[in-house]
Amino acid sequence: MFGMLVDRYQEVFLRRGFSILHSRDDAEDAVQDTFIKIYKNAHKFEEQKNANFRSWAYKILTNTCYDYASRKYVSFNRFASMDFSDLDVSGNVEFFSDKERASFVRSVLARLPQRLSRLLSLYFFEYKSYEEIAFMEHLSLSAVRSGLYRARKQFKNLALTMI
Repeated sequence: MFGMLVDRYQEVFLRRGFSILHSRDDAEDAVQDTFIKIYKNAHKFEEQKNANFRSWAYKILTNTCYDYASRKYVSFNRFASMDFSDLDVSGNVEFFSDKERASFVRSVLARLPQRLSRLLSLYFFEYKSYEEIAFMEHLSLSAVRSGLYRARKQFKNLALTMI
């Protein structure tokens, strides 16, 4: 049944997802999540007058796409509003627009070792405390402190070479 569902709706869902998200990758992720939601909640569907399975499925897709779009917007705003003074490169990025600043931060983070990039993301963008990061990453508090110190230092060095 799941295969039939995917075969029947995948292409139209992808077109609808792309029209909302303007990104093929995000649309594919949203459509995949939609199919999972439909499958898990199929027992809740009840056909009603002027509403059928297709309209129910499209509503799930639309809501999922809007969830993705809002998460992307929140993520962008976290990058755009980042206080670079914490990373010692504030004077060098003041001339960037918000969009350029967000792109620049993503670019620098992508060049950092994954562990350090994750620490910075958790601390600056997800606003996790040292204790929360230690718990989430199975690290000691001192390992989080030193990891963030190294991450800031490497971020600064990379950022300065990229500007």
